[in-house]
Amino acid sequence: MTHRQSPRHYTCKAGCLASQPLAADSAELDAPRAMQSEIIRQALAGDVDCIRSIFLHLGSPDAKQRQSMQRAMHALSDPGLWRHMLRCLAVHCWEDRQDTEYRASAEVSQRIDQSIAEVFVQDEAQREAQDKECVLREALAESDRFVRYAAAYLLGLRKDTAVIPNLAQMVEQAPKSWQVRAVRALGVIGDERCAMPLIRALALGKGALHSEARQALQKLGRLAEPAWQQALSSPEPRIRWQAARGLGDPRHVRSLEILAEGLLDSDPEVRWETSDALARLGDRAIPVTLKVLCRGPVSKPLRQAVYHVLSSVACRASRQQLAPLLELLCGPARGELVSEMAGRLLQAWEGQS
Repeated sequence: MTHRQSPRHYTCKAGCLASQPLAADSAELDAPRAMQSEIIRQALAGDVDCIRSIFLHLGSPDAKQRQSMQRAMHALSDPGLWRHMLRCLAVHCWEDRQDTEYRASAEVSQRIDQSIAEVFVQDEAQREAQDKECVLREALAESDRFVRYAAAYLLGLRKDTAVIPNLAQMVEQAPKSWQVRAVRALGVIGDERCAMPLIRALALGKGALHSEARQALQKLGRLAEPAWQQALSSPEPRIRWQAARGLGDPRHVRSLEILAEGLLDSDPEVRWETSDALARLGDRAIPVTLKVLCRGPVSKPLRQAVYHVLSSVACRASRQQLAPLLELLCGPARGELVSEMAGRLLQAWEGQS
């Protein structure tokens, strides 16, 4: 489509006044909804002045101005509009025209993208919801991967569980900014099937991705428990390490026996994180730790991990009860003796409870 060019100062067909550089005129931004709907229609017809007006509203620092354009979009609810907005979010293009000239700063660009996401999530009529979902589902088959990413992200924000596999794939393969969006959408969906992709996101590094994934998993709560348990048996040490941390979170104590299995892990980081997580749980971790020690064989790495757990117990009476075992763990005693002592202590401990 050929876009009609405009002079430095202009009035678009819908009557909206604007000028270069990109500074929003108050009269333009306060246009009534009917005029804004006409602005959208002219923008869909290719009028660059009206396209610019849409972005001025969506990127405005004034929430009321952003919302006024969003309301006009809801009122018009044209499938063509949703296709344009999807591409703006995905590849920063209005058809074949880059919209970067309307994104004067990172903050403006972020507001535009957030405004687009919000207008896709909120519906004012059933027909509007149907049109959006149709456009987004069709876009899942687009050749452009970023359009597919944007469609999956927006459907996720709409709590469509069908895109969980798409979002999981994004966590593994997409650029960092889209990984963060995928994690955010998984958190919104709130289904137990979202837990494993979120755990994998935790293992991909620190920063925004890690923070978003941890918040989403905390929100899932007990729904994430099966995934945490499954992750502790992952062939990837970084996943097992995150599982040990997740299962050992003192705020959400779950499946301690599964967590304690990490003491036997072949990866030293997993063993250390497991022992550290158990140590934070205090007396609650003693029985499951003793059970692991009872089973044997008692290797040097296992001795070190168990010693860290049991020597960290804060209760004086518990420390006195564990003292003989701690002495054996530090000395040259054979593994069989260590296991026997752990068994006797476990019986005594269970008899007290």
